[in-house]
Amino acid sequence: MAKRDRAGHKTLADAVRELIGTEDNRRHVQRMIGLKVEPELPPTLASLLEAIW
Repeated sequence: MAKRDRAGHKTLADAVRELIGTEDNRRHVQRMIGLKVEPELPPTLASLLEAIW
């Protein structure tokens, strides 16, 4: 995975990983961009995951 784009800047993925590096930042970023944390997988996805393990 590329760590820098052609202009030498961090990739978006790396910038987001850095932002969510601490719990305080993680909560702030979640609120800022409207992410919702789902504590459990929907039953359909859970059964698919079990099938491949």
